[in-house]
Amino acid sequence: MNLSEHVHVTWALHVGLSVADRPELTRVLRVPRDAPSYWVVEAYRLSLGREPDVPESEEESDPPPLIDLLPWRCRTQQVSIPGVAESVDVTITGPFETRMGDPRVTVVDAGPADEDERVPGDWQTRRPPFRAEHVEFELAQRFGLVQPRLDPSMGGVVGDALRDPSPLASLCESLSPVRRLALLAHLEDTGLIDAAPPDSVTGDSVRGDSTTVETVTEGVRALVAQIGVDGVEQDPADGWLPRPVAARAVEALGWPDAAPPGRPDPAETLVLLARRTKAVRRFRRRVVVTHRGQALAKGELRAFARIVEAVRAIGREGMFPSGQPRTVTLALLAVADSSAATFDELSEFIERGEAAVAEGRRGGAWGFEWSLRSRQEDGADRRFDHRDAAGRVIEILCALSSPGAFGSITPAMRVVARAALR
Repeated sequence: MNLSEHVHVTWALHVGLSVADRPELTRVLRVPRDAPSYWVVEAYRLSLGREPDVPESEEESDPPPLIDLLPWRCRTQQVSIPGVAESVDVTITGPFETRMGDPRVTVVDAGPADEDERVPGDWQTRRPPFRAEHVEFELAQRFGLVQPRLDPSMGGVVGDALRDPSPLASLCESLSPVRRLALLAHLEDTGLIDAAPPDSVTGDSVRGDSTTVETVTEGVRALVAQIGVDGVEQDPADGWLPRPVAARAVEALGWPDAAPPGRPDPAETLVLLARRTKAVRRFRRRVVVTHRGQALAKGELRAFARIVEAVRAIGREGMFPSGQPRTVTLALLAVADSSAATFDELSEFIERGEAAVAEGRRGGAWGFEWSLRSRQEDGADRRFDHRDAAGRVIEILCALSSPGAFGSITPAMRVVARAALR
């Protein structure tokens, strides 16, 4: 392998910041495409002659405002920047090419100068006037110059499974170098790196194992059979499937009619899976089976991807980027690599994974690998308790249980967990 093929200069974005009726607060900053939010906020405040006001560590209780630097997803947004304005309009354009040796962060455009900035004297206390060359030097001192770098994905050197935005890639980035090497070796040894990515579920890897598809769709098939072609009336309480309908499907599967110790309710998990895969929908006060639900009931391979996506989406609700919380990734990994023989062991593996991440932080390994994505995921993980992660993973995977074996981890579940980690 030729590593020079993967060396390149980081692309940049233009981040426009402005405040309504305050043209002197307008700035357009050029920042690296993967810059964290606090770079933008700190550079903006400095360009306005204000001291940076950002937390010195990740444990600070008042982090800087989060700015989404993905132009294809959010070109216009509003954030509150203390000391500047409660509502700052942010627009993202680009990406643009950069040249080696240019400042990594700089001001490419600025609004008219504030009248107060033109008053000379009192340099000890007065807010400094905007001078582009002065600000550019300060920003270069703080954020450095553009340099060639090695693409972290290494062009698939460690497998397509670790291409951004894979949850496994995110987990690797959160670890210290030594822990990351250990995880990569583990992923290779267990075949998780070389396994087929989720968009290959219609390929030979899955076509040769129709048993997996049939197993994970058993529950939906039983539920669809109970709903029938005409559907059923909505439950008056929650507007979805009445409990007796789901209970009959559970009975047909040979699952217990009530929640076993430490396991979710079988009927509720079955309905949850049907809703998350959009196998059912409400229509004219009835719950009916969708075309996707019919495809799932037939065990079609194209519908199998919907089950993978339902598992992959665990914990994403309300999160800022579209990614799994690290605790969910750890739980799915314990299932996928066969570390956990039963669901009762998931919490232990999550705690061990979190301890490995904490070890990297204590060792200072994050100082040069801190990124916008890792900060966003950390914020999400602080709001997402590991017990919730284990519970949600168990809840969705239990709905994939085999007939007569509710709550037991099956080889088919491990296949789904592997695909959900891509």
